Amino acid sequence: MKPTKKMIITQNLVFNAPFALVMVIVSNLINHQQFGVETIGMFFISLVIVEILGFIIPVQKIAGFMSAKFYKGKNPMGMPQFLLTALVLTLIFTIFMTLSMTLIGMLLGGAPLSGYWGAVLHSFPLLCVAAYCSVMIFLPLSMKVSGMDKVAGGPR
Repeated sequence: MKPTKKMIITQNLVFNAPFALVMVIVSNLINHQQFGVETIGMFFISLVIVEILGFIIPVQKIAGFMSAKFYKGKNPMGMPQFLLTALVLTLIFTIFMTLSMTLIGMLLGGAPLSGYWGAVLHSFPLLCVAAYCSVMIFLPLSMKVSGMDKVAGGPR
């Protein structure tokens, strides 16, 4: 069975909205910023970025490659395969999200761009942990809601 467009869109929306929210909340906490209207704006900007990344980055191909390369003949939704795939995808998404959201936040906040790389390096480790936790929670949920778990070889 091949995933339908509806399945892919549903899976992206169910995963990306909570992922973007977690990234914005953790970013605000790391940078000691107050929650307000700017947070809502950053959430929507973050959601657009993560949606674009979701459509550009071939997530299913990466997951399939990881599973085929390191776990031949095993269920791609099994725990060791899922942990490794989640880690790789977390790193890819977090790198792009941290780079873009830090730049946007600095531009909107009027911060000098000379501190950009310091801000990225300051935020990246904690955002990686938060993103990995998000992936571990929201990816299986989004796959179940969309029906992608059956396509990926999960429990039937």
